[in-house]
Amino acid sequence: MSFNVGVVGCGRWGAKHLETLISLKRQGIVNEIYACDINPNRLENLPPEITGVYSNWAEMHHSNVLDLVSVVTPNSTHISLGIAMLQQGLNVLVEKPLGASFNDVKVLCDIAKKSKGTLYSGYLLRFHPGIELAKELIQNQYIGRVKSIRYTKYSSFEKPANANVIENLASHAFSTIPHLINSKSIPLFPVAVTLVDSKPAPLEEAPQAKFHMAYPGQGILSQLDVEVHVGWGKTDRNQLTIEGMKQNLRLDFRQHGSIESGSTQTGYREIITHHSTPPLEAQYKHIILSSTPTEEILHDHIQTATLLAKATSLAQKWHNNNV
Repeated sequence: MSFNVGVVGCGRWGAKHLETLISLKRQGIVNEIYACDINPNRLENLPPEITGVYSNWAEMHHSNVLDLVSVVTPNSTHISLGIAMLQQGLNVLVEKPLGASFNDVKVLCDIAKKSKGTLYSGYLLRFHPGIELAKELIQNQYIGRVKSIRYTKYSSFEKPANANVIENLASHAFSTIPHLINSKSIPLFPVAVTLVDSKPAPLEEAPQAKFHMAYPGQGILSQLDVEVHVGWGKTDRNQLTIEGMKQNLRLDFRQHGSIESGSTQTGYREIITHHSTPPLEAQYKHIILSSTPTEEILHDHIQTATLLAKATSLAQKWHNNNV
């Protein structure tokens, strides 16, 4: 297969993209891999599977035939780079978040509608083997009607300077949960609050946040309660619990080979996933080997941006009104 990928931004996560693409190259799925970074130190001593290195993405684009460009640069550059690349007709995978605001994402999606290229996002948990299996089990009513979902993402690292806890830790939840339950609805937010030591705090200071969302009933789903808890400076935990009328499902995002089914009364048993491919590799395979309608992809971008904007606005409003 002749599929060429360029990676712009070769820092910590960019290096993970390169590592994943090298694995796909060894599998015969990717042909050529190009690395681009304005920091020359990051382009030194790269594996021999890297075809070429560049300090300018436009030069990389004009010198090669690229089927996809992955933007793994600082958040503040995502919109400008995404727009420039889409205007060149490139297929672009922009790491999360796509933009700093809903309006930024809307502009990017509008450009994508006019482009020959397709805009993908870095919200990769929907490609997690456990999420794929859980979605299948929900649709088959294996656990009965879903009553609630609890998403927990805690990191033992301290809050990075200038980091946004909603954007950095909660955004995956706002992308993954609607995909999991196949919902196009925008839920109500009875609770949206950012915290320091469990006390309300402004967003710019808060290392923790919690949200309660209420989805209306639809299809095989009754009214659904969703809780999202995220934070830095806590014991590491990456878990999703789905409560059904018959039994529950539990996922640890660090585990790719299985999920758990059961309850506290009956105990839990392991269910093996259909595959154990890491989410980033699975996403690349999906982009390369599958064909998702552009309209569906762009709708997902807008839906995630809408939920992020709503959660952020309500958390800030709650703090201003109550503290």
